[in-house]
Amino acid sequence: MMEFLNNFFSTSQFIPHGHCYLWKPELVWLHLVSDVLIGLAYYSIPVMLVYFVRKRRDIPFGWMFLMFGTFIIACGTTHLMDVWTLWYPTYWLSGLIKAITAFVSVLTAVELVPLIPQALALPSPAQLETANSQLAKEIAERIRTEEVLRESEQRWQLALRGNNDGIWDWNVKTNEVFFSARWKEMLGYEDHEISNHLDERLTRVHPDDLNWVTQAVQDHFAQKTPFYIAEYRVICKDRTYKWILDRGQALWDENGNVVRMAGSHTDITGRKQVEEALSSLLYQLENKVEQRTAELKRINQSLQAEITERQRIEQALRESEQRFRAAFHQAAVGIAHVDIDGRWLLVNQRLCDIVGYTPEELQLLTFQDITHSDDLNADLKYVDQILADKIQTYSMEKRYFCKDSSTVWVNLTVSLMREPSGEPKYFIAVVEDITERQAAQRDRKQWEEQIKASLLEKEVLLKEIYHRVKNNLQVISSLLSLQSAYIKDKDDLVIFKQSQQRIASMALVHEKLYQSQDLAKIDFGEYIRDLVASLFSAYEADEDAIALTINIDEQLFLGLDTAIPCSLIIHELVSNSLKYAFTKDINGTIYIGIQKNQDHQVTVVVSDNGIGLPSNFNFKNMASLGWQLVDALTNQLGGNLHIKGTSGVECHMVFTLS
Repeated sequence: MMEFLNNFFSTSQFIPHGHCYLWKPELVWLHLVSDVLIGLAYYSIPVMLVYFVRKRRDIPFGWMFLMFGTFIIACGTTHLMDVWTLWYPTYWLSGLIKAITAFVSVLTAVELVPLIPQALALPSPAQLETANSQLAKEIAERIRTEEVLRESEQRWQLALRGNNDGIWDWNVKTNEVFFSARWKEMLGYEDHEISNHLDERLTRVHPDDLNWVTQAVQDHFAQKTPFYIAEYRVICKDRTYKWILDRGQALWDENGNVVRMAGSHTDITGRKQVEEALSSLLYQLENKVEQRTAELKRINQSLQAEITERQRIEQALRESEQRFRAAFHQAAVGIAHVDIDGRWLLVNQRLCDIVGYTPEELQLLTFQDITHSDDLNADLKYVDQILADKIQTYSMEKRYFCKDSSTVWVNLTVSLMREPSGEPKYFIAVVEDITERQAAQRDRKQWEEQIKASLLEKEVLLKEIYHRVKNNLQVISSLLSLQSAYIKDKDDLVIFKQSQQRIASMALVHEKLYQSQDLAKIDFGEYIRDLVASLFSAYEADEDAIALTINIDEQLFLGLDTAIPCSLIIHELVSNSLKYAFTKDINGTIYIGIQKNQDHQVTVVVSDNGIGLPSNFNFKNMASLGWQLVDALTNQLGGNLHIKGTSGVECHMVFTLS
C-alpha cells in the first residue's frame, strides 16, 4: 500500500509537463496564467451559487445548484493541476482528479435530464405576475377580514365589559364554560378562583334549586321551551346566597344534538327582597281589608257623589262651549278676527249686517278700507300702542263706511292675541252698532254679564282641579310614608323617602296654582323658596352650618308644564348638596340663581362649596335614579346641563321658554 502511494505521488517516473512546451517562457506563462484564471473563476462561481441558494431557500431544485458547484470546483481543480504539472509530473494524481471531475460531470448531466421537464413546468413570469396579483388580492381580503374580526372581537369585549349582566358560554361537547368577568364579580370571585368546568358551576347552585334548574336545561335541550330561563340561588365567595335570573339559548347541529349554549345571568337579589317585603306588606294589608270595607263603602258613596258633581261640571262646560260658539255666530254685536295688517280673517253675521257686506266681500277688504278718514289716525295710534305692548286692549267710538256708502257709528273694542313666544297673532274686534245707543247698551251689558259668569265658572272649575290634584298627590305621599314604615332595607327606605319628597314638590306646584291669582302660572321665586325650606326641614339641615343664598328674578312666572320639571331638577340638585356636599365639620353655602333674559332664555344655577365631585364623574353614566331624572327632565325642557365639580359643585342649566 505504501509503495502504491509512493508511486502515486512520485515525480521521478515522468518528465514535467513544461518539457512539452520546451520551457519557452512565453508559452509557459500563457498556459500558467490561463489555467490560474480559469481555476479562480471556477472557484468563485460555486461560492456565489452557495450564497444564492442560502439567501433564496424558496428556489426549487436547490440541490442541483450545489451539484453544479461541485462540478465547477472539480473543473477548476483540474486547471490548477495543469499548472502544478508544469514542474511536478504527478500525473496519477492529476488523472484521479480528472476522473472525479468526469464522474461528477456525468452524474450532474444524468440528474439534469429528468429535471428539465420539471423546470419547464415552472410558472412563466406572466403566470407568476397573475398569481402574484391574485395572491395580493387574497392577502388584502384576508387583511380586511382580519380587521373586521378584530373590530368584532373588540366590540364583543367592550360589550362584555360594559354589560351589567354576567355572560357565560357552555361548550356542551367538552363540558367547558366561559364566564365573563362580570359573572365572577357578581359572586365575589377573581378570574383565577373559578374553573371553566360545568361541574364547578353546578356546585354553586343552591341544593333546593338544582333539580328544577337541571330540568329547565333538559326541557330546552329537548326543544320543549324556545329559551332557557330560570330564577335560582347561587353561593358567593363569602358563603352567602344571591338570587339570579339565568337566561340562555342552545345551538343544535344538523343531527339535532346540542353543541353549545350561551346566555347571561342578572343579579335579582334586590328584586327578590322587595318581592318578599311586598308579600309581607300584602299579607298585612289583606288583614286590614275587612276593617276598612265599611270605610271604603263610605268613600265609594262619596266618590259617586263626586262623579255626579263632576259630570254636572262637564255638562256645564260643554254647554258653556256651545254658548260660546253660539255667542260668536249669533251675537248681538259684531265679532271679528283681524290680521296684523288689517285684513278681516273671520267675521260673524252681525258685523256683516252692520256694514252691509257679505263675509266673502268683507274678507277681501281691510279695516282701513271701511274706516272713516277722520277716525283712522286715532284707530292706528291705538293699534301701534297695543302692538308695542303698552296697552292690553282699547275701546273707541268710530265710524264705518257701509257698502251703500252710508256711515254707521260703532263702539269698537280691540284686544290682541299673541303666540306662546309673544309674537302678535291676530286682533279680536268687538263691534257694537251704537246708532240706537239705548238698545245697544242693554245688549252689551247682557253680553258682558254672560262673559263674566262663564269666566267665573271656569275659574272655579280650574281651582277645583288644582285642589283635587294637590290632594291626590298628598294622598300618594302619605301612602308612601305609611309603606316606608315596613321597609327594613335602608337603600329602599331612602328611595321611598325621595319619591315622597318629589311628589310633595309637585303637590306644592298645584297648591301655588290654587292660591295664585293667575291660574295658568305661579310665582316661581316664591315657590322655590318654599320648596328649599321644606328640603332643609326634611334633611334636618343645620341652618347655622349651611347658609342659603337665593337670587331669582322678580315676577318670574312659569306655567305648569315648565314649573314641574324645573322644580324637580332643583329638588334633586339641592337634595344632593344637602346629602353629600358637607361633612359634620364643614360649614358651607348653597346658592340658587334663576334669571330670564330678553330672548326668554332661563338660566338656572345650583351650586355649593362642599367637597366636590370625583375627577371621572359623568352624570350621564350614573346608575342613580336622581341623575337619570335630572337628565330626562333637562331633555324634556329642551335645555342643556353642565356640571363642574373641581371646587365644590356647580350645576348650570339653560332652557328657552316656549
